Amino acid sequence: MMTLLKYDFRRNWNTLLAGLAVLIIVQLGLALFVSEVTGSIIGIIAYVGAGVAIYVKMIRTYRSNIRSYNRRLVPVNGLSHVLSPIIFGTICWLGLMIVAAIHYFIYSATHTGINFASFINDSGIHVSEIINLLLFLWWVALFGIIIIFLSISIGGSFRFKTGPWISIVAFFVLINLISWLENVIFSGRFNPNELFKFTEESTGLSVTSNRIIWSDGTWANIIFEIIVAVILVGVAVYLNNKKVEV
Repeated sequence: MMTLLKYDFRRNWNTLLAGLAVLIIVQLGLALFVSEVTGSIIGIIAYVGAGVAIYVKMIRTYRSNIRSYNRRLVPVNGLSHVLSPIIFGTICWLGLMIVAAIHYFIYSATHTGINFASFINDSGIHVSEIINLLLFLWWVALFGIIIIFLSISIGGSFRFKTGPWISIVAFFVLINLISWLENVIFSGRFNPNELFKFTEESTGLSVTSNRIIWSDGTWANIIFEIIVAVILVGVAVYLNNKKVEV
């Protein structure tokens, strides 16, 4: 798997560096030429866009792993074709969060303008809860990408030109089937809107955590999704080895 992972990084290295350079230039431009509130909002959107771009790159890397004839010549097992883009994307996301953290600390140390803490009270949120939220969001993204990977493998198992459309149909079928099973087993899926409580006050907006990210109900859902994810990965590996045409 490390062989394939190194190949993925070498193949995408120039794109990653170019994306990082563009992100830094955009953030510098916003800091120098745009008002504080507007620049901060656009800056956050830029980071979100970079995260989405990494997500798309994971999908494209996986498709290349299973459909490219050259990739099939790499001496790795079928599971590596699934795990390599997942690890690749996770490392890229960690790098993006490090860049965002550095940006935040530089902003906090040098900025003398509007203090957002005077408008948003987040004293009810601890660092551990932010870390838990990031881990929760990482799992949501990971589970979604596994479903997408299997959908791509299902579409690739057909020789017809309608393969991409079959992948799209497979994705929606899998999403609805898994959601239906969770609703049947757990009487309703966990609602992300319940993570935080927002209260509008005269001095601004108060944000407090409901501390339910890792509650018993959420753990049950995640354990169920882990079991489903293992099954989906197994099916994807089987299809990649036996059915998917290069």
